[in-house]
Amino acid sequence: MATDFPSANAVLESMTLLATLSTASDVHQAVEERRLGRDPSAQETVTEAEARIRLMRTALSNTALYLLRSDVADASSQHQMAAVVRHFDERMNVYRMGQWVHDVHQALLSLYPRVSEALVEEARLVADQAAALAEAPADVFVDELHAIAQQALSLIAWTEREVGL
Repeated sequence: MATDFPSANAVLESMTLLATLSTASDVHQAVEERRLGRDPSAQETVTEAEARIRLMRTALSNTALYLLRSDVADASSQHQMAAVVRHFDERMNVYRMGQWVHDVHQALLSLYPRVSEALVEEARLVADQAAALAEAPADVFVDELHAIAQQALSLIAWTEREVGL
């Protein structure tokens, strides 16, 4: 009985295409926002900043919980290609999580001084750490994955308390 697993090259090409499409989507969204006159670095009104945080918190919380449930260390017991795909998925999720935390940070800057400087700084640090982890070597990624997911959940809880969501 033959197995119908895709070749390693087909899987890697698919992952490359997915990463490329994800990047293209990000660029397209940024261009559309600029065309609509939105400057991501500009101050937002309190209402806009709170709405952005509400939007980001659900995606961020869901992704962090998903990453906490993942067990990268057990990937070696899986089929090799399945482990590679799983690792790629987790890296893409950490990358997205970093983008969402960056958006939360931008919104918090618009709410400052209504929110504490410590919260704004924590959001910046978590965004930077997530971005670095998405590019980190595999052993560092595996070791730090759950920690960054925990930090993201803590940041959301802290933000909800200070913003009053």
